Amino acid sequence: MRRPERKRPWPGVLVGLGGVAGGAWLAGRVLGFRGLPFAVVTHVLLMRWALYVLRVVPGRPPPGWFRVRPWEPPLYRRLGVFGYRRLLRLAGWERFRREAVGFDGRRGSLAAYERATREAEASHLLLGGIGTGLVLGAALGRAWGAAGWLLGANLFFQVYPVLLQRTMRARVGRLLGRRESPVTARE
Repeated sequence: MRRPERKRPWPGVLVGLGGVAGGAWLAGRVLGFRGLPFAVVTHVLLMRWALYVLRVVPGRPPPGWFRVRPWEPPLYRRLGVFGYRRLLRLAGWERFRREAVGFDGRRGSLAAYERATREAEASHLLLGGIGTGLVLGAALGRAWGAAGWLLGANLFFQVYPVLLQRTMRARVGRLLGRRESPVTARE
């Protein structure tokens, strides 16, 4: 009797990350390492890689991580998270994501939407950490222009999405009549 083989996702994850690095290097060579196009291409490649990683690699942040504290939404509102959401709406991103996560605007689909906010937050946290490493690497190499553009792209593509997901999860929790996010109420 044969044992079922356990999938080993790490080779694919590392090969994919190598592909991201190669694509970012190529973009830097063609577009210049110090500009906005380089930073955007790098983050878009990272986001595509993260979709694969989150699908094949087990493990997520601890459950308590997703609990939104009462002080967070007011702070994020002051930092302009709803302006960021308006920008996403203008670009059509929210409509695209709403269809992708199965949210139809009804109370019955709120649990699916809440779960999608956790998944998106985990993805953006992973990418924000990598983006921060890229910023530090550029700064250590005294590539100040690249570090600045990568930092700006990291804030726009990774940090603000995390703030938005946490703000929206707090709203979903209130709509469902819970003090905490639905995930922490169960765990």
